[in-house]
Amino acid sequence: MTRVIIYSGKGGTGKTTLSAATAVMLAQSGRRTLVLSSDPAHSLADVMGVPISRERPTPLAPHLYGLEVDTIYEWRQNLGGFQQFVTATYAARGVERSTAAELANQPGLDEILALQRVMDEAQSGRWDAIVLDTAPTGNTLRLLAYPEMIIGGEAGKRLFRVYRGIANVARPFRRDLPDDRFFEEVGKLLERMDQLANFLVSSAVSVRLVLNPERLPLLETRRAYTFLSLYGLQLDAVLVNKILPHRTDLGPYFDYWVNLQQQYLAEIEASFAPTPIFRTVLQGGEPIGVDALFHVGRLTFGDVDPGELLYDERPIWLEQWSEDGEPGQYDLCLRLPFIELDEAIEVSHSGPDLTITIGRLERTIALPRVLYDCVLGEHRYEDGVLRLAFYEASPARANGKQQVEAA
Repeated sequence: MTRVIIYSGKGGTGKTTLSAATAVMLAQSGRRTLVLSSDPAHSLADVMGVPISRERPTPLAPHLYGLEVDTIYEWRQNLGGFQQFVTATYAARGVERSTAAELANQPGLDEILALQRVMDEAQSGRWDAIVLDTAPTGNTLRLLAYPEMIIGGEAGKRLFRVYRGIANVARPFRRDLPDDRFFEEVGKLLERMDQLANFLVSSAVSVRLVLNPERLPLLETRRAYTFLSLYGLQLDAVLVNKILPHRTDLGPYFDYWVNLQQQYLAEIEASFAPTPIFRTVLQGGEPIGVDALFHVGRLTFGDVDPGELLYDERPIWLEQWSEDGEPGQYDLCLRLPFIELDEAIEVSHSGPDLTITIGRLERTIALPRVLYDCVLGEHRYEDGVLRLAFYEASPARANGKQQVEAA
């Protein structure tokens, strides 16, 4: 089975560099490796120092190939009829043709098509490992977690079937209804969504989050960490990039930033434990090319094999105790090993954030949206897991327990 590693993070954190460095290390260990970029900025070629094709894998080094996914090419290959119909619909309503073509690119489908290409490559049997450099966090995370939401799940499928039946009957009387090619392409897309959802939560796929030791990347990565964990994607590492080196000859200006980064590094350790955290110190020059990227990979991972699944437990998950129609009653579960039973645990809930204090340790996580307006109840610590009760209204506990499954 092909190993797939997906790198995600806020723009500018250096995830393209770390994605490429990981791929170079894998290739130099003898594994046939493909590194892809789904980022519209397409800086993968800049980092590798060579042009990379947007249609077929480009040889970069022994055992290493690169591909910058061209979503326009993928659109034409997979959804040409869909795009043609939507463009014609806009144009018929007076929208300029070129503008109509842009509007036809439905939000989210670019990333879906890129993920579909990753799945196709993984299932081709040509690769031992695939490394994906995604677009900046945001909608990417939502699409990673649940590709089918873009077309409305089972309800969307049923509506699509009804609409197709109506269109077949009414098409002789109206010219503005989609043709069979449109329905065939959308039908295939719906089928691929199911396959893609199962592929992303398979044991061969994991996600790694990249951030810098700064406030905004930390806040965004916390939200991503919670989101991915709740949706069942395997999050096996957090990578902290662009750490300033400790130097005594740089003066008070850099001393300030080094000290500030050290504070954020401590907060990062507290926020994401027990998930493995790797650190990369900012280098003296830009890491361009295979040799420089291999050096960055060794500095980041040391003797750890970056192709391995580095962590295989869900750090956060949500359990629902209420029956349908009753007020929401939840347990937010956090894996926190090594807490002594006699240690005092303090928990505070402020808007979208939850802060947990255990002795001198303090951890802040981003809550899932379903808990934003809930009341924090009691907590308990069992078998290395801290369970926090949340209630929408009445705290009366319902009978039975229902696990909230990932997408």
